[in-house]
Amino acid sequence: MGKESSAVAPAPTPFPNTEGHHESFEDSSPPTLPPRGISRTASQAFRAGSSEAIQAVLTRVEALAQKRVKDGFSEFNFSLGVLNCFLVTFIFCAYPEHFWVLFLAESCVLFPLKVVTLSKTKPLNNVLYLLDYCWVTNMVGTIFMFLILFSGDTLSESFRENFFLAAYGSAIGPLFGSNIAFSFIAIIFHDVHAMASVFIHLFPSLLFFNLRWKSEEVHNAWSNVFQIRQDIDFWPSGSFTGNVFTNALLTYLAWYIPYFTWQYFVGIDLPRKNRHKKLPNGDSAPALYDTVYHSTLRGGKCVALGKLFWNRSVEKSKKQVADNDFELRDFFAYMAIHLTCAVVALCCLAYPCYLSPYVHGTSIVLLLVICTWRGAKRYTYYSTKMYSSVIRKHFAKDIEDATLEAGAVGP
Repeated sequence: MGKESSAVAPAPTPFPNTEGHHESFEDSSPPTLPPRGISRTASQAFRAGSSEAIQAVLTRVEALAQKRVKDGFSEFNFSLGVLNCFLVTFIFCAYPEHFWVLFLAESCVLFPLKVVTLSKTKPLNNVLYLLDYCWVTNMVGTIFMFLILFSGDTLSESFRENFFLAAYGSAIGPLFGSNIAFSFIAIIFHDVHAMASVFIHLFPSLLFFNLRWKSEEVHNAWSNVFQIRQDIDFWPSGSFTGNVFTNALLTYLAWYIPYFTWQYFVGIDLPRKNRHKKLPNGDSAPALYDTVYHSTLRGGKCVALGKLFWNRSVEKSKKQVADNDFELRDFFAYMAIHLTCAVVALCCLAYPCYLSPYVHGTSIVLLLVICTWRGAKRYTYYSTKMYSSVIRKHFAKDIEDATLEAGAVGP
């Protein structure tokens, strides 16, 4: 009933309705806009003529939300991921002799899902990521485990023992060490890509913890499948093979040499913007497939290699990233570092885990903490920074223009 003030009215108070949503009760009188220089509420800016900008923001946010849902960000997937972690923990601790059965069951689910999702990626198909060492080792190892399970006495004891030594060294060496090196290995419950990465890098170490340190329980439950000796050698002794280090290294080289050859002659050209391969009409063939090598270099490694080894300018490295066209010396350096890291992982990580169950178990716990922390950071990003970052990026030019205009006008 009093005199209407020209100051900005306080924002209406929201009230929750019976469904948990909020409703606001606003004065129906015409709004009074603040003078220039005083911040406006979203509704005032909308009425002042910013409706198109706000609508663009909302459209962008909704598109991003829909993309997250399409990528699997849902209550169902999140719940399934959490419950699966509970199941894995329970079986690992309560029934260690049966953990290998769960490992095979999960691989039968995650591997096909990964193949399907990688095959659908755009603009480049990522299915060739499955040629990387970690995926090849896991898939081949899983196939051999099924062979051992259903072969009966067909496979010799010598074959079974050498397979175990190779798989054991790979699991607690290069695969285990990858959890330290790669930040994308994170426990993100709703994301099948992330959980599949955790599976192939961390689960083999969990599996072989039980096969190695709970071997008596495993043998008693599955004497017709596993005949595991405790007195295994890590380093060569007497013969070159028949030990953890050599068998794991030979397994790595069995992947490394074919992959190096394929990447050099075929793979390195596949994602190039201007491919060397030509169509019958003389045009460059289209880029259809990506590789882990190209993805890794695009993630900052090209710039790092250029600075560290070649004294290459950042601008030139970024140009190579944009074109997916890297120098051969980058490829040689990448593969040399890959080989070196595999050997270092065998010597500095696998050997201590081979010596003691306490070292092996503590390493598992530490890497689980690291992967969990990475996943927590991702969820923090989803809930606090993702939308603002996308909006700022999308409207960077408009924000810059508005800032310059405000500076020109002055107080």
